Amino acid sequence: MFSKLKKNFRNFVSIIKNEKKFISCEWLENGIIFDHANIIRVCCEQSHEGKGRYILEDSFNGLWLDIDKILNNKQVLKNKIRNNIIPDSCKGCQFLKNDFWKEKKVFSNILLTHWSNCNTRCIYCPAVRDNNLKDANHYNIIPIIEQLIDAKLVNQDTKFSIAGGESTIYPEFDKLLYFLIDYGIKNININSSGIKYSPSIADAISKNLAEIVISIDAASSFLYKLIKGTDTFNIVIENVKRYLDYQQIGEKRVILKFILLKGYNDNKKDLLDWFMLCSNIGIKKLALDIDIAWYNEMQANIPSYVIDLVLFAKEMSKLNNIELDLYDRACIIYKYSKIDRKEHK
Repeated sequence: MFSKLKKNFRNFVSIIKNEKKFISCEWLENGIIFDHANIIRVCCEQSHEGKGRYILEDSFNGLWLDIDKILNNKQVLKNKIRNNIIPDSCKGCQFLKNDFWKEKKVFSNILLTHWSNCNTRCIYCPAVRDNNLKDANHYNIIPIIEQLIDAKLVNQDTKFSIAGGESTIYPEFDKLLYFLIDYGIKNININSSGIKYSPSIADAISKNLAEIVISIDAASSFLYKLIKGTDTFNIVIENVKRYLDYQQIGEKRVILKFILLKGYNDNKKDLLDWFMLCSNIGIKKLALDIDIAWYNEMQANIPSYVIDLVLFAKEMSKLNNIELDLYDRACIIYKYSKIDRKEHK
């Protein structure tokens, strides 16, 4: 209720100042992604008509960031948006919304995916499908972040997400995480397979500065091995428990993720087993998504059983008192199901 009143007040102030609404999103306005293959992007969303992933720089060597060039390229994009010209890459994206967007002097979201190697071979990973998991083209990101800090484009409220590849096997991972902590970054999201235990992550969890999202996708070692390409299910579960030991009471810093895969875990039994596993080991927050290749294949005509699975997951989260985040494609399906139910009332 309070947040709604606060938003209404901000909108009232914007109207008084003669500001206008226009369609944009948080990443278009205030985000940047350091991707692998020497590319810098605006976003990583690609489950829509335009396929997203707007490129700001396609030949970044990792040695020196031409900040003026990046900001100029981003401003060209913003100018189009402010003139109601939606880039082809953004068309149909669920994250676009009509709002009083304001210019910010800092990046609110930075995603680091400049590292592509991994210690799993997940069958849903595009890099695995394209045989593109390798150590090449990675660079030390810390000097680049220092550039952004010196240019006052990063502050303590900037949200950093670290992905890859596998975050914990990035050579500078521990140094990077402690660099962010020492600078005072308060919101760090780490995506990991959970195979390699990281004391630096445990430390960040204990200080309420970071959360770790582990994609486990199964509740048994057999199914896990089929999906992940490695026989490390029990190791991951033990590491999850170790991270939970560092989580403060009432916090939800250790998150287990389940990606629905056609023909593997796309059924209520595997979802239920996953909920029971997470409940038994004390997980209080989960995430659900859908394999991007499968989603892109079926998005024009989403099977009813897939919608039922997403709704089932929401119901199970309520019954087990576990918070559930619906990630990109699962979120789209949930929104679709709500619209569909309204139309059939």
